[in-house]
Amino acid sequence: MILQVSAQMFLVILVGWLARRRGYLSAESTSALGRFIIDVTFPALIFTQVLKTMDQAVLRQQWYVPLLGAGFILAGQLVGSALAPFVAPKLQRPTFIFLVALSNWTFLPLPIAQALFGEPGTQAVLLMNIGAQALLWTLCVWRLARNTADTPSTLKLLMNPGLVATAASVLLVLANAPVAPWARGVGEATGATLLLRNGFSALEMVASLTVPLSMLVTGGQLAGAAERGLRLTRPILGVLAGRLLLTPLVMVLALAVAQRAGLHMAPIPVHVAALIAGMPAAVSCGAFCDRYGGDVDMATQVVFASTVAGLLTVPVLDGILRWVGM
Repeated sequence: MILQVSAQMFLVILVGWLARRRGYLSAESTSALGRFIIDVTFPALIFTQVLKTMDQAVLRQQWYVPLLGAGFILAGQLVGSALAPFVAPKLQRPTFIFLVALSNWTFLPLPIAQALFGEPGTQAVLLMNIGAQALLWTLCVWRLARNTADTPSTLKLLMNPGLVATAASVLLVLANAPVAPWARGVGEATGATLLLRNGFSALEMVASLTVPLSMLVTGGQLAGAAERGLRLTRPILGVLAGRLLLTPLVMVLALAVAQRAGLHMAPIPVHVAALIAGMPAAVSCGAFCDRYGGDVDMATQVVFASTVAGLLTVPVLDGILRWVGM
């Protein structure tokens, strides 16, 4: 399953690479597509997925699962912060920390969790998305952008579309708003309900662009980086070690401590959280770095290299988790 999903990613990234090399994607259009992903398609994906899959009962019973999503981001932040002074030049450190922290927590884990655990695995990934989004749009983006000339204000970060979409969708679920029938296509739709259902379906179409566009942008950015020279530098190797090895280790230790302290967590979310902590860098990293002043070349090379390396490390991590009973 991991090989199959990764192969699909590589093929779409290759299309983006070729599009940039043939002139269909310029540096400017690649950057514009990255902004479109962050401001439009990514928030649409968050909003539609939460409304389609969550309800009050799920949030009450599994209240700790979004915290696990925040946990694997926080683990990456801690590992990146500890490693950065030793392996990355000062100007690259915000990007270094961002790349170590931001795993691919949706596209790769969703089919893998579904294959391993069925519907409970899928639900765990989507619940963790809530906590991960909150950390991404606050701590992660703030640390990435704080050294740029145009550092966004705290209010601007809090009002970004991704965080607003996350908060709005969760609040609708907690308020038990009557959105489930038209969001999930249940029952007969007439009048206003039909308009809402059609609007939601259109929003889902926009949301479905997120992953393929992110990979096309990654391919275009990688082609641009190749023109300037691709190489495994010390910072990039440091990111790979932090992202694929040290962050999952920290997450596993934290989960073990939490369980020993008496926090009762279902085994499936625990396994999925530890697995996501060791996933390759998110395909949207290049778009975020382009938007918030990070090192785009470094980000695109890390996405590519970590996805290749993850073909080996992620199955090994899954085996280790099963061996230790997590």
